[in-house]
Amino acid sequence: MGCNGDEVDLIIFTSDRNGNLDLYSINPLTKEESNLTSSSIDEFEPLISPDNSTIAFLSRENGKTTIETLKMVGESKDRIRITQEPGNNGSHQWDPSGNRIAFLLEHNDSKTIYTINLLENRPVRLTTVKADEVGEWSPNGEYLLFTVYTGDRKGIYKRNPDGVNEERLTTESDSSPIWSPDSKKIAFISLRDGNKEIYVMNSDGLEARRLTNNDAAEKDIAWSPNGNRIAFVSEIDGNNEIYSIRPDGSDKRRLTINSIRDENPVWSNDSSKIAFISYLDDDSEIVIMNADGSNQRRLTNNDFNDRNPQW
Repeated sequence: MGCNGDEVDLIIFTSDRNGNLDLYSINPLTKEESNLTSSSIDEFEPLISPDNSTIAFLSRENGKTTIETLKMVGESKDRIRITQEPGNNGSHQWDPSGNRIAFLLEHNDSKTIYTINLLENRPVRLTTVKADEVGEWSPNGEYLLFTVYTGDRKGIYKRNPDGVNEERLTTESDSSPIWSPDSKKIAFISLRDGNKEIYVMNSDGLEARRLTNNDAAEKDIAWSPNGNRIAFVSEIDGNNEIYSIRPDGSDKRRLTINSIRDENPVWSNDSSKIAFISYLDDDSEIVIMNADGSNQRRLTNNDFNDRNPQW
């Protein structure tokens, strides 16, 4: 994230080093860190806007979780709470323009997806389907993905947020849908074969193919911005390690080789590097490496938990 005119894309993450959860930034070259929120309430799950100017995140106070944004312009920090409804918010996703955020509202045992235009600050209900997860917006801005985990309506859906078109793409226990950068494919995690495997399908739900096939669980999928590879976490070698694979299922590579857990891979904007968390010294630290797994470097080194990196 290029803050304060810095040409380096900063990594934003969550840490509990001050007794509660705060958002921090770190320069991957100099390791210079900055506390972005520094408050007495919990702030977590940062998500950087497409133009790298704003962070959307969750804040929790008195048992209520809301969505806020933090504008990063020069030396100023403009923090705005964008959800006010009763209940808890989560599963937030930026649209490609950076003008809207989709989110899940959970209230009175019901889950509903809304979108909110940041200029108007007025939420609009997206669907009557009781969803469990908001997926990504397509990079071309035409569709928003969402998921229902169980029941007769289970599966992955896509919805035109500006119209009435809503399509059910799968009917299985699927989750974590992400778009390819060209908006033509969707990768997701599925339980249809008894354990969590990675699949890729066309944007219309057709021609779904399994990329992984083993007895271990896969998770934390992330499509590289150049479209060439999908990073993911697998337990196939005994504990959570990071791998990458081509979208056609070929050339699977193991990127981390550790006796401890490595999770949550995120790509740099130029697809040359991957940031992730590693449970070094019994707590989670931020580490970066080249896309092929080489040149691994620890960015944080403390006795606390640093997690949820975003690049």
